[in-house]
Amino acid sequence: MGQISAKLSSVFALIIIVILMSGGQACTSKRLAKQAQKLEDAGMYELAAENYLRSFNANPKNIEAATGLRRTSQRTLDSKAAAVTQAYISGNDRQTVYSWLDALAYQERIRKTGIEISMPPQARSSYEEAKPRFLDRSFEEARLLLEEESFNQAESIFSEIKRIDPTYQDLDQYMRISRSEPLYRQGADQLNSGFYRRAYHTFSNLLNNHGAYKDAKELREDALSMGMLTIAIADFENNSRIRDAHVIVKNRITAEISNLNNPFVRIVDDRNIEAFLKEQELAARLGSDMKIGQLMAARALLTGNLLSFEITEGRVSRNEKRGFIKEVVTSENKDTGEKSTQTLYHKVTYNEYNQESRARGTFQFQLSSTETGAVLIADVIDLRPSDRIHYAVFDGNKENLVPGHWEYKDRNSPKDNIEDNTRSVRALRNLLEARQTIKTGDMLRSELTDGIALAVSRTVDAFNPEE
Repeated sequence: MGQISAKLSSVFALIIIVILMSGGQACTSKRLAKQAQKLEDAGMYELAAENYLRSFNANPKNIEAATGLRRTSQRTLDSKAAAVTQAYISGNDRQTVYSWLDALAYQERIRKTGIEISMPPQARSSYEEAKPRFLDRSFEEARLLLEEESFNQAESIFSEIKRIDPTYQDLDQYMRISRSEPLYRQGADQLNSGFYRRAYHTFSNLLNNHGAYKDAKELREDALSMGMLTIAIADFENNSRIRDAHVIVKNRITAEISNLNNPFVRIVDDRNIEAFLKEQELAARLGSDMKIGQLMAARALLTGNLLSFEITEGRVSRNEKRGFIKEVVTSENKDTGEKSTQTLYHKVTYNEYNQESRARGTFQFQLSSTETGAVLIADVIDLRPSDRIHYAVFDGNKENLVPGHWEYKDRNSPKDNIEDNTRSVRALRNLLEARQTIKTGDMLRSELTDGIALAVSRTVDAFNPEE
């Protein structure tokens, strides 16, 4: 019965809320209708119609709002239709078209409420006669602007025509030219000026947004080809204490650069780099101006020196800590039956552990042009990843363990200190729940290698010879 009563109370409460909301909407509707009536009496029919519309939306059952809306919106539409006819009589085809579109939009807006208002036939006939003249003149104006290479102005007029009549003549074709030609010319200018990356992105913008246009696709491929930074990676020097560490670093850098989402960066075969370098050295001794770029596909050569690569795995240190087990004891007075509680603290020990492992890697690298010998990028990366664990272990009831200090296990001392406060207890809980496994040397080695490779690849990715 209790559950049924509760459900009925909820239902009644919901009904009351709905009634109150409905009552509030009804009051709002009446208030807006009165305001609309005053505006109508003053001859301000369009404003009156807006208030009748708000009144009707607040309460569609308000007959006064519905009849008022029909009455004032029809007079408003008649006024808008008269503006169409007046513009037509004045010979202003543009104003005739836009006045008609305004009147038509207003009629549709009122129609969505379910109230029908009629458009005077004279307005439609005026519009239908003015529209083709307006569109033909506008189209011819835009076409002439296109011939004069005023692309933005032409595109603006073509867009206006499309809003009025999307199917007008060969509109889409001309609009495509007005939008595509500026981008095409911009890309061509950039390409001819040696800004290959800019040209590539301009042509990509053109193709992605407007589709195939002239030879934009071929020019984009030319820009990519001429702007491509093909990189050969030489064998790195190794001055660290770890044998073959430089090989691992080179492999990771090669992988990172290869995976860059950069169309202008590409790794090329490096198997013949040493031979090419020897050829270049020989040519220099003989006074020849032969460059390595003439012998290999790479436009840049990445060289590097691993100056240090160290992993230090620290030992675990253990410290015995003194604390307390908290116990709350409840007792009852046999004579009065009253209950009382007492908090007791029992002396215990637990262990805290600390361990820290560190790594350090220093890598010096340089990216040079194989055609000019110029240094494109030179940098030194110094990374020091580390890991540290600090945790506590207690074999007893962790939930009741309280931090503190005591001098003697079997007797109290003035130096005993129980830190049973929220902050201290929370700090100990965090230690008891802390991670107890430190990163291995292999993990740190991998983290260090990945960090160096990522730093190098980001530097290469950010390099732009056109800036």
